[in-house]
Amino acid sequence: MIPLSQRAEIRLGFRCNARCGFCYYQELLDVDPTKEPLTPLILKQLENLHKIGATEIEFTGGEPTIKQDLPELITHAKKIGFVNVSLITNGLRLANYAYAEKLVRAGLNDVLFSIHGHNSELHDLHTKVPGSFNKILQAINNLKKLGVRVRVSTTITKRNTPYVHDIMALFIKLEVACIHFAVFSPVGQAQETDSSFYVSYTDAADALKKTINVFKDELPPLSVKYIPFCFLVGYEEYIMNLYQQSYDPDDWNYFYSNKIRRAGTPLKGFAFDTMALIGALFSKTLKVPLQHGLLGLKVVGFTRIVELLRKKHPPECKKCKYSLICDGVWKNYSQVKGVETIKAVVGDKIKHPAWSYVMSKYRKPGEAIPVIPSDKVIVDSHSTIPIKFIN
Repeated sequence: MIPLSQRAEIRLGFRCNARCGFCYYQELLDVDPTKEPLTPLILKQLENLHKIGATEIEFTGGEPTIKQDLPELITHAKKIGFVNVSLITNGLRLANYAYAEKLVRAGLNDVLFSIHGHNSELHDLHTKVPGSFNKILQAINNLKKLGVRVRVSTTITKRNTPYVHDIMALFIKLEVACIHFAVFSPVGQAQETDSSFYVSYTDAADALKKTINVFKDELPPLSVKYIPFCFLVGYEEYIMNLYQQSYDPDDWNYFYSNKIRRAGTPLKGFAFDTMALIGALFSKTLKVPLQHGLLGLKVVGFTRIVELLRKKHPPECKKCKYSLICDGVWKNYSQVKGVETIKAVVGDKIKHPAWSYVMSKYRKPGEAIPVIPSDKVIVDSHSTIPIKFIN
């Protein structure tokens, strides 16, 4: 039995000190701080998450480091029993060693850096912050020196798809613990983003397959998010979509994170649990979630509801061997890019969402990530090559 993730996410708000062209929350990046979650609410969310079973927490945004009391939030998370405390960050503030050290002393032991290019031109093009590439490299070096586990994530867009190989080469050189690629889709609020960043599943998959083939023997644990299985046949071990997410110890248990965000009172919590259990009645298979008891039913039930509301399954999907564990295509992607490239993969139906998923097996959920300081400087900002942009 593959265990469920014990990690949950708390969003500290949407404000950000970068302006990534693909960001889902363009209109909220400069929202009034008083309209964002206040510290007493966040402290209560932390306590509630720990009570319902979460043992790892990840602070997200927007950009979590712009929240002034982040060190205090990290300290509280450790105090009440979270074994791992993580951030998803653009690294701008963490380029300051003193600030990075303050967070680590508070209890931070895991960081996921968002880096979208292999050099200044490409990364800064995405963030729209000159110098952001140099700062994120400095931040990575800072955290490595402080002993924090460093992971990296790239949003694959039309602008950086031709350079996936170069981005992977940088990550190998950085000696990061894990690598995550997320295929950008115009979903939700992202419908309002710059269309020059939209990428097709076909183009993203082609770039990923070529890159994985080159670096396969050097790869740390790798995940590729938000792409149907049929585009990466032979590379299924790397795919992480909605049904795989809750089996990834580094990603969020889908039920935990959504319950804490959407159900802030006991009554709403009861309603959320009930909704999730009703959703389980519509699940495509119950054998796997039942292994995890009531929580397993809630996880699959809520995931199924999201799938029914936000995803699309073209007719080809019904014939596909992945139909029970693949959540299909984002509805907005199908409107922008179409579904003509969706083709069924014939074979026996696969029933366990994480049957081959690398990330579900490389570490135990809820196991403390050690802090191991290092004096080694991994890479500097002058070690990459110029690029020519693709319109």
